[in-house]
Amino acid sequence: MNQPYRYIRACAWGGPVLLLATIVFWGILGQNIPPYSPSLSAQDFADQIIAHAAQIRIGMIFELPFVTLYFVWGVAISMVMRQVERDNDVLSTIQLWGAGFTTIVFAVPCAMWLAIAYRPEVMDPRTLQILYDFAWFFFDMAYMLTTMQTVAIGICFLSDKRAVPLVPAWVAWLTMWVGISFVFETMMPLVFSGPFSRSGLLNYWIEFSLFFLMMLVLSIYILKAIGRLEREHAAG
Repeated sequence: MNQPYRYIRACAWGGPVLLLATIVFWGILGQNIPPYSPSLSAQDFADQIIAHAAQIRIGMIFELPFVTLYFVWGVAISMVMRQVERDNDVLSTIQLWGAGFTTIVFAVPCAMWLAIAYRPEVMDPRTLQILYDFAWFFFDMAYMLTTMQTVAIGICFLSDKRAVPLVPAWVAWLTMWVGISFVFETMMPLVFSGPFSRSGLLNYWIEFSLFFLMMLVLSIYILKAIGRLEREHAAG
């Protein structure tokens, strides 16, 4: 029997699994809830890294394999999007490339934070701080790659002509709005404290909370859409 949705449900679960892993390994163990403030002096920053080096290494060692689940999650989303596009897969292709690029944007800083925590006691504090800054600039300032993905998702699901869309319109709008809101990250390199800094209220607490919420909500509705597509396929 033809099974066009084989493995897709497992791929969709990649999103929630990644969220949980990221909170534990990247956030708690990796010392990124919140990240170290850019207003710290180089020596104070180095002291913090040295004190938590083993913990950060463990966090990033385990986080890096989980990062690939972001792309796997993107594959599931594209499969559902193609049922809306049907004869035009432009938006699902953009989404898939966006998921792939975002995976790289996530993985490279994790490797950089791992390198920073590898032997910080033998490095100049200013060098450690610059490497940490670079990792966060790469992580946050490449936001447009993810925005490209989320906007493609939103446009696609808003164009669904079904009487009952596969994904509700409010979820599509939420996905686009969260991606577009990343534009505030452009302020991060201009400040060392305040709401627009990498550990600030807006550019960290609000932006990351919204992104995690969007991933969770979208995952729930993608899983529901997969179940509906499987039932429609079974019914012929």
